[in-house]
Parts: sequence; structure tokens; C-alpha cells
Amino acid sequence: MSLLNMSFSATVLILVILLIRALLLHKLPKRTFLALWYVTLFRLLIPFKISSPFSIYTVINLLKGSVFESNLSFTEIPVIPNDTKITQTFTPLPKENVTTLSTFMLIWVIGFFVCTLFFLVTHLRCRREYKTALPIDNNFIRVWQQVHPLKRRVQIRQSDRITTPLTYGVFNPIILLPKQTDGADETRLHYILTHEFVHIKRFDTLTKLLMAAALSVHWFNPFVWLMFVLLNRDIELSCDEAVVRHFGQNMKSAYALTLIGLEEERVFSFSPLINNFNKNAIEERIVSIMKAKKTSLIGILIALVIVIGTVIVFATNAPNTDEAIPQTTYVSNSTETAGKDFTEYADYGLSYDIQTNKLTYNGKFVRYFEDFYPLGDGAFSGIDFFDKDGTVDVRAIRDLTPIKNSDGSINPAGKLTGLEQSSQNDFEARDISALLNPAQAEAIAGEEITDNAIDTTDSTQDGNVPVTSSSEGMMTPDELAKLYSVYEPFGLTYDKEKDCFYYEGKLVQTFIDILSSNGESLESGKFSGSIRQHGFHEKGEVNIKAVRDYTKLNKDGEGKLVGIEVVE
Repeated sequence: MSLLNMSFSATVLILVILLIRALLLHKLPKRTFLALWYVTLFRLLIPFKISSPFSIYTVINLLKGSVFESNLSFTEIPVIPNDTKITQTFTPLPKENVTTLSTFMLIWVIGFFVCTLFFLVTHLRCRREYKTALPIDNNFIRVWQQVHPLKRRVQIRQSDRITTPLTYGVFNPIILLPKQTDGADETRLHYILTHEFVHIKRFDTLTKLLMAAALSVHWFNPFVWLMFVLLNRDIELSCDEAVVRHFGQNMKSAYALTLIGLEEERVFSFSPLINNFNKNAIEERIVSIMKAKKTSLIGILIALVIVIGTVIVFATNAPNTDEAIPQTTYVSNSTETAGKDFTEYADYGLSYDIQTNKLTYNGKFVRYFEDFYPLGDGAFSGIDFFDKDGTVDVRAIRDLTPIKNSDGSINPAGKLTGLEQSSQNDFEARDISALLNPAQAEAIAGEEITDNAIDTTDSTQDGNVPVTSSSEGMMTPDELAKLYSVYEPFGLTYDKEKDCFYYEGKLVQTFIDILSSNGESLESGKFSGSIRQHGFHEKGEVNIKAVRDYTKLNKDGEGKLVGIEVVE
């Protein structure tokens, strides 16, 4: 899950919480909003997805799906029964996008370090000042600490550098009181200490540290800054609510007056990672205290429903919605148009029986037939046919110079010049798993496949090598690592755990290796050869191409690997 996706999904959640907060701030328990903010923090900091059929994104996908489905009639693809038409598209990121991505990452890194440094320096400066605080010798405070024990040791000190009470520290919390605090006013002390004690019990300092981390990561998102402000406010509102609940409804006015008195004494100082007694808007706190009511069972149930409903609908993703770039699309075929698919091959000895769904070539049943051609820009299209009872394998031979159709359109397939049998070794090198079970091929129609390594290696005896394709997606990670080990001496390494390449420490976006070639470029329309290509990785930093010497061929007809180069 990318940083922008995390930020966007969190923004949706923030907007929903803002709406709930505006409508129900004084009607729901204040911890309701804290629970929602905690979920948002999770979305901002944890790059994982939780799928739910009730997610708002599921509804959006269904709406999008219905729109796309209504446009399927515009796609006219010749089809055949029990077979698969495969279009494989590998789209390198254009140069402009690479530049934009690099610029964005540079700006993000600068912003991240500036925010992190700001929070760190501010926090350390405050901590340095607070260390000068002295212990308090007060009998009421000693008794209060004995009555309110915690597993963590809590210190209560006083400082002449602050004007309002505050709490800092996660594992060794310290409550700081202003030096001018009246130790004889036990009621006021009781309110202050109870409020700060709630902060400590709830680990509010840790929450603020996490919020600062989220803000540093998503500094570019204005809604995260708004969340930072409102989360701090809701922390204080929730503590105020706990104090009122502790002392009872009759003490609301006295507690509110205490807050007003402390606000009058306060001198502003910015300490974002400290639980300051009066950090947030005093007016909102006073109104909230005076409107506070005893929490009812119905109120608790409503709060639970709102939190759970919001999380399920707005904090989850639609099932199977990875941000994948489609690389292979399987299209199931229909019997009605099957006979038309093979008419152009009839003159070369290939015939199709629509009743038995059989292909024959020179009187023999065909096991595997293929006819692929490049579309340009690294894309391929064509036809596969598989019959496990067949005995011969056949491939089409084409002059890949694009030709003009009778209607004026350009046919990138070029002219069919013949058919030829291929070897058993060629068949075994292919991935025909999707064709073994036609029902399985239909089930994955339109499925998105992420980062599959594609081996388009194939060869013929006469050197005329049509571009063919087979997926390495069925190979085990160890097998892939062994296959790709030939590139390691040139600085290109394969990470079998993550299924990606690294070149000189940089994550590879796309990788292509033209194993054999007739000397024409892929875009020329005249290219024939064999290609190995690894799919698009959206976080990649470089695009890599293998360099081969085609004057020196190995036993498989592949040029000698002589280097690796970075390409646009």
C-alpha cells in the first residue's frame, strides 16, 4: 500500500469523523472520538489492508464495474472454445513520470526531516527545562499518591518555568505543577491531579508521539494537520469527562471555574508532545463540561455502533483491490465465432472442427497452437489453443510488417506466411496451466496479476523466431532465483522473497532482456525474437535492460550476456 493511498484513505476517514464530531460532540461519550482517531492513526502509520465486503470502496468498485461492463460490447475480439486469447502488456513509466516521482520523493523526504526535526528539537528543549523541576513537599500530594497507585512510578514536581500543569513521559511519567500553585487549595489540587492522572493511565503522551510521527510522514496532507489539532482537543475533552464522572455532576461548575482560573494564569508555550492541562480551546472544554451527562447504556451502544460501523465502512478496503497493473488478461472464448478464427490458416494445412472442438494439422490432431505478434510498446497479442489429446504442436510464421486492412485500419499482426511444427522442448518450456482447465481460465478472466516474471523465450530451427510468451509465475521462488542468477555478475540481483530486482541497490521498476533478435526494434513491427521481461513495480527507481552480443549465440540461440544498462 503506497504512501499516497494510505494518506487518501485516512483523509476519507478524517472527513467522516469531522462530520460525526460536528453533529454528536456533546451527545456521545468523548472516548468515542478517541477510538475513531486511533483507527485513523492506524491507517496513517500501518501500510496494511483489511478487506471487507461492506467497505465503501467495495460499493465504488461495483459502480465502476457496472460502467465498464456496459462498454464491453465495444471490444471485438475473435474467440474460440476452450482456448485463451492472451494480451500481455508491459508499460514502462514514461520519462516525465519518473522525473515527477523522483521530485515528489525528494520533496517528501525534505518535508519529513523538517517536521521530525521540529518535533524532536521542541520536545528536547522542553524536557531540558522540565528537568530543573524540584520535588514538592506537600502532605496532601503524598496522601493522594498513596490513594492513586500505578504500576509505573509517578513523580509530582514543581517548576518556575511553566504556568499551567502538565504531564510528560511514557514509562516514567512526571506531573509538573507551576511553582505558584497554592498547595493549601486541596480542591483545586484534587481536580488537577485527577485530570493528569487520567492522562497517565491512558498513555496519552504515547498517543501524541504517534500522532507526531504520522504528521511527519503525511506532512503534505492538510487534513492530517487538522486531525493533529482535533485529536489533542479530544484528549483533553475526554479527560475532562472522566474528571466530571469521578467527582459527580454537582461538581461541574467548580471544575469549570478551575479551568478558567488556570487559563487566566497561562502563558503560551508550544510543546506539542506534552499533555498540557490547558492546551486546547477553553471555550469548547467549558461547554462540554457543562453539557456533560451521565452516560447511559443506550448512549454506549450507539457509540459502539458508530465506531464499528465507521471502521467497517470507511477504514477497510474492498476485497482483492491491490494496486496492480494489469499485465495478462485472459479472455474466454465462445463456440459461435470459433470457426472464423482459423480460416486464415486453412491454406497452410490447419483446420478446425467446430463440432468436436479439434484442430488438425496435415491430418494430425493439434495439441498446442500459437500465433502471437507485437502491438508495439512492449505489448503482445494473439491466440493460444490447447488440446491434451493432440499429438503435434504448431506455430504461425508472420511477416511482422504492419499491413493495411480493407477498411483502412492498420493490422499490427502483419502477413501470415506459413505454419510450422515446434518441438517437445518448446512445449515443455511453456506455461499452459491456464489452458489445462477451461473453467479455470474463465474464472480468472480479467484478473490482475502483479509483478509476474515473463519468460518469452522460444526458438526455431531456421532462425526466424516469432515473439512468443509464457509466464514464469508458476515457478517457485528458488527456481526464479536460479534462473535470474546469470545477471548477478553485472550488478542485477533478484529478491525471491519480494519477487523484485535490485540494480546497484536501487529497486528496479521494469526489466527486459531480448534473448535473441533479428536486429529489428520491438516498435518496428518487423521484430522477431525471444524476450524475457519482468513486470512493472510501481515503487521502482530505475528501468533496466540486458545487453547481449548476438554474434555469439549459446545452444539455445541466445546472445551472450555482456552487461546491464539503465534505460529511460
